[in-house]
Amino acid sequence: MRFLALVLVCLGAVRAGTPANWTGNYSPCNRHSELLAQGHLDLGVRVSTANPVLARQFRRAMDFWASILDLSWHEDDSENCAVQLIDGETSLFEPEAIAARSQLPDRSNFQGWIAFNPRKSLSATELYRVSIHEIGHLLGLPHSTSASSVMYGFELDDQDWLEVSDIEALSTHHTVRRERAGHPVRLSVHP
Repeated sequence: MRFLALVLVCLGAVRAGTPANWTGNYSPCNRHSELLAQGHLDLGVRVSTANPVLARQFRRAMDFWASILDLSWHEDDSENCAVQLIDGETSLFEPEAIAARSQLPDRSNFQGWIAFNPRKSLSATELYRVSIHEIGHLLGLPHSTSASSVMYGFELDDQDWLEVSDIEALSTHHTVRRERAGHPVRLSVHP
């Protein structure tokens, strides 16, 4: 139930049609279109958070996705980034219980931003799971109907799997590593 509010924002947006992405006064990521590319992804990631635990868990989450997809990433503190992790402004998180928000690649104003709520106190494991979930959205994954999937839309407390259906959905947009195709992948939640 802790992350229910995280999902309610996504569900509300889906019911309202296809609105534009949320925006804010953040530096642009001029290479966000790389997230839409077929084949190998080489993503520059700007880590713009004051929370060192979040930064570390977000990097782990990027490594996780690099083990699933034909993806490499590097830190890029310039506007040449494709992904940017930010400490979101208070107005992005209404209700206040929302832990994080990602932009969705199929909507206008897409910049590759993921915002975390700096008012939410989350454990390292929770930050890791939410990071994987939000990066999944940046890569084009919708919520899963499987309650064990990290892409599940209601609660992320014990979701330690990327399900086969998630991997199959990814394969329509990106190149999945051969050894990952057709198999669920367990998250390594402990560093």
